[in-house]
Amino acid sequence: MKDLNKLLTGIVYVGQLGLDLAVPILLCLGLGWFLNTKLDFGVWIYFPCMILGLGGGGMTFWKFYTRIVMKGVKKPDKSRPKVPTYSKHI
Repeated sequence: MKDLNKLLTGIVYVGQLGLDLAVPILLCLGLGWFLNTKLDFGVWIYFPCMILGLGGGGMTFWKFYTRIVMKGVKKPDKSRPKVPTYSKHI
């Protein structure tokens, strides 16, 4: 039963990652199509929209990676010093 649960969780993660990568690109290309057809910007508008969509897809991938893959890694506590400090008593 645990193996089936892990398998289904992996399938859901792959589906979510695919949607997270595809949706920003499609939305930005849809915005480019709207700007080209309705507001008559020209075909050049697709290039900035594609770059923005790829950037948005990259950000959603990074957030997915840090949330799912890195969830077992502990973050260092910034309030504690890395090196032990000692007071000088004279």
